[in-house]
Amino acid sequence: MFEIITQTQQDDYQSLEILKVAYQKLGKNEEFLRISRRLAEAYKNVGSYSLALQECEAVLAVDPHATEILAMAGEIESRLLQSGQKAARATAENALIQASDYPKKQTEGAGLVEIEGRGAYQGRRTISVQSPDVANDHLAKFLIVQQMFTEDAVHAELAAVKEADKAISGQMLAASLVERLCKGDEEKSERILSALIDRTKFAYVPLEYYDVDRQVVRMLPDSLTINRLFVPFDLISRTIMVAVSNPFDGAAREAVEQSLDYTVIWYLAKPASLIKTLQDVYRLEARA
Repeated sequence: MFEIITQTQQDDYQSLEILKVAYQKLGKNEEFLRISRRLAEAYKNVGSYSLALQECEAVLAVDPHATEILAMAGEIESRLLQSGQKAARATAENALIQASDYPKKQTEGAGLVEIEGRGAYQGRRTISVQSPDVANDHLAKFLIVQQMFTEDAVHAELAAVKEADKAISGQMLAASLVERLCKGDEEKSERILSALIDRTKFAYVPLEYYDVDRQVVRMLPDSLTINRLFVPFDLISRTIMVAVSNPFDGAAREAVEQSLDYTVIWYLAKPASLIKTLQDVYRLEARA
């Protein structure tokens, strides 16, 4: 599946990273080197020069005469020197992977909800997470700025979503602002998804075609899956892949990372696919 994804999304470095690890675990060195080369190119294309240089060095350690990689490494070194980013190489920071651009200070203390974390940690631990209102506000602003819907239409559905989410308790599915606005219109839904991918650089996963492991989904508490529409859909080594519908929900994403002792890679999926998956896993009825 990840080979297919990376054929259509050449710079999807998250999927390439998963492929590289998978081939390494399987001992398929030729495929491992092939993906490492592609990963170096993808990181370079999105401007993550430190990570691109690391991939080049990994390839050169195995194949020191790879001329195209030597050329790429030289080009990246020049760019790092010119932009004064040489020191960033040690930390290998990539702002695109960390994705929420909404300042945490603006949400501190706003509507904190206590949830119980579980999964990789022994026992259970309590985690504080803000209500989804801030995330929905940010998504609403994005849709208005992108001129996907009129301001009146967005505000009307936003108010309805907030009202519905106030009543959430136990195993009640969260409301989706995108679903309410699109009303089953696949074309509108895909336009929104495309705009969100461009904005956040998250990879897309066609969850409706994915054989989701129910046990992986249940590694997160209901407060983050059912009540927040977050779906962990696969686990490879120490990396867990989680699909979301609202990438601006930084509070819930932070809670996921606190709850699981794994590296988390984030994906975007259609809200309808997330809801259908959760209904199947938890045997829930559709929410009116």
